[in-house]
Amino acid sequence: MRKEERKAGGEGTPGLGVLREKRERRGPAERMWAPIKLHLDENYRYVTKNWGLRFLYYFAMFLGMPFFYLYYKIRWRFQVIGKQNVKLIKKRAAITVANHVHNVDAFMLTYAFYPNTPYFVALKHNFEAFLVGGLVRVMRGIPLPDDVKNFERFTRQVSDTLQNTRRKIHLFPEGEIAPYSRELRPFKNGAFHLAVRNNVPVFPMVFVFPAKKRVKLIIGRPVYLKDVPGAEGLSDPKQVLLYSGFVKETMQKMLDDYYVPRGIDTKENLQ
Repeated sequence: MRKEERKAGGEGTPGLGVLREKRERRGPAERMWAPIKLHLDENYRYVTKNWGLRFLYYFAMFLGMPFFYLYYKIRWRFQVIGKQNVKLIKKRAAITVANHVHNVDAFMLTYAFYPNTPYFVALKHNFEAFLVGGLVRVMRGIPLPDDVKNFERFTRQVSDTLQNTRRKIHLFPEGEIAPYSRELRPFKNGAFHLAVRNNVPVFPMVFVFPAKKRVKLIIGRPVYLKDVPGAEGLSDPKQVLLYSGFVKETMQKMLDDYYVPRGIDTKENLQ
């Protein structure tokens, strides 16, 4: 963990360091007009139980998303590899993670779980952007707070969901988006803190790019804390660090297993 992250968030508040560092990239939603600000207070439900939003979610999934999936296949020849691995966590809660490399990768990965897709954590501005904010909320987005008090409430609500339901929570451990990157960047530890705290597996996925304007999603197998060498008996913060490093190595191997045999240059700029 970098010095500035420890100072900003510390091991007890993973994720806040991401928000208080200077961000190098801004996603498209962050550049959009945001006329209405989202106010996160003690009454805000991060994992919503609103029946109206639930209705809109299933309405969108069954009547709207199939057209988006068709568009992804036509536009980017989108394909999922290893989709059968989703069955391994079908009956339990889990943290899902992936590299953040495309403007719509959060929506792309829902195809692997259709129709009961993960909730996904996103920066608050994504919920404030004109039109896009409503779609993000309907599609099970969870805003990431930018202060300690609300972050604690966020953590409690997400933990309650992981402990008492079979729902999946998705996070991008790299934090920032790097469009069409073939390389993994440093991981933040928030996803792994939630996994250790709630005793749920981490489910790794990676987006790969066989060529420019082509996208594939590779689905891995769930990683449990017991699978991490040397983690047993350690304090929670140390387990979180080992878990993060082990999952990153797992995802790196998934990338290498795809790119290396094909002789694809992972440092090629695809933008």
